[in-house]
Amino acid sequence: MAEYVMTTVTIGGLLRGQGAVEALIEAAGAYFEDAEIGVRDALSRGSSITFEALQNFGNTPGLDAFCRAQGLTWHRSWVAQVGQFGAGLEYWRPGLEAPLEEAADEGGAPMMTLAALRRCHQARQTLANLIDRLGQADAATVPPLSLAADCA
Repeated sequence: MAEYVMTTVTIGGLLRGQGAVEALIEAAGAYFEDAEIGVRDALSRGSSITFEALQNFGNTPGLDAFCRAQGLTWHRSWVAQVGQFGAGLEYWRPGLEAPLEEAADEGGAPMMTLAALRRCHQARQTLANLIDRLGQADAATVPPLSLAADCA
């Protein structure tokens, strides 16, 4: 069964060599049109790259795995499919053992439900902890995409 929903993926970090650039284009191209234009434009502008398209259940497993293997930070968010699942986001960056998931609004911004806030309160987490947690889940934290200097 398929449930295609609007999905946004933002990627950034250091690409080590022209081969890695081509491999990113191929990995992203499996899910998103104009991957080559987007990757090359992000590299020339010194910004992260954001892709957006309908994806099955909001998933891009091959692209996620590629980014982790290359040490690239990624942030993926999806909109809700009414009656099936809610909007959410998942992200990974070097240093994290595994991808982390958070609830999100329809625009992909991290958020918490009242029930989740109550659980955090019962666990004695502070407001500062929660703000930091949600801040780390923001797509704006994805670094620019860049090519290693010795590979340019």
